[in-house]
Amino acid sequence: MALRRQLRLGGMAALAAVPLLASPVRAGEVWLCLTETRGDGHEVARLPAGPDGAFSLSFIHSVSRTPVTDTYHVVDGQIIQTSEVFQAHGAGLPSIANDMEATGWRHENGKFIIELDRPTGPIPLRIQAQFKNALHTANTDLPLASLGYNALTLAPCDEERPY
Repeated sequence: MALRRQLRLGGMAALAAVPLLASPVRAGEVWLCLTETRGDGHEVARLPAGPDGAFSLSFIHSVSRTPVTDTYHVVDGQIIQTSEVFQAHGAGLPSIANDMEATGWRHENGKFIIELDRPTGPIPLRIQAQFKNALHTANTDLPLASLGYNALTLAPCDEERPY
């Protein structure tokens, strides 16, 4: 019954997320929720993070037009950014080793890698298809534009069980 309500509230975006909502729940598993930012704030999708609450977000940088991948872990209900990997410096990207709670900095295989220990809170996402915004977990690569929203917020779900 709750799934039917979710489909009515979320329309086609929720329909696209149905396989994600039907996953079995395991003890201690962390769930990530995507909610609409600019409307009524309803939940658009819910999916399990990877082992130890790991997930990543990737996109094409709007200035340098190169790929960026940010990695995170959920620890005690809090999102912690653990790294950012990018190919070229651009507006909004780190430029020195002590930027934004950096714990390490290196250049490897043509990419800059900054290691972080940075609490983020809920993550606001602006979605534009041309920037290929995607959420990655252990079992899912979700192109965020496929959900049909241009602004979403990503956060750990308040409860551990899906609908």
